[in-house]
Amino acid sequence: DKGFYKMYEKNIKPLQFARLDSVHRAMSDPAEASLWLSAMVAHIGKDAYFRHHDSGDLQGLEHLELIVALARLTPSCKHWLPTREYGIVKAFVAKHGRDSIPANLIIRLSAMYPDKPVTIPASLQNIAGITASNVHSKAAPVGFACNAPKQDGKCLDCRACWGADVVSYAMH
Repeated sequence: DKGFYKMYEKNIKPLQFARLDSVHRAMSDPAEASLWLSAMVAHIGKDAYFRHHDSGDLQGLEHLELIVALARLTPSCKHWLPTREYGIVKAFVAKHGRDSIPANLIIRLSAMYPDKPVTIPASLQNIAGITASNVHSKAAPVGFACNAPKQDGKCLDCRACWGADVVSYAMH
């Protein structure tokens, strides 16, 4: 509800809800899941990097299962999934095992509050593909400090978020 989301809300909001609806259909119907996966593979194409969710979060275990399937179908693309849905990630690992996250997927458990670093739950510690991101405001960054604020809000050639290191974002 701010920035470009607000400025272009008549264009952006309907598209966001259309994408959300497509995920909900894919979560509940195997035929829709197949269509969603095919469409996403085509959308990613030959891109080397893909970020899930610039707004929103995981909608359930089935949504994470779709993202994992997508990562497996696009092995030459690195996927970055920021999430605050720790419980969904725990449920996925409990159901599929500690080695079930593809090497090209980074699940970044996001901080709930500024200046309160993420404590990765014991059941998710030391699992390849699971790391954290923090937000710093008054405290020093914990982990790699994101460069985007110094680069006009752009990643440019930085790809830290697609890696295993903890990343800290400046409060904005």
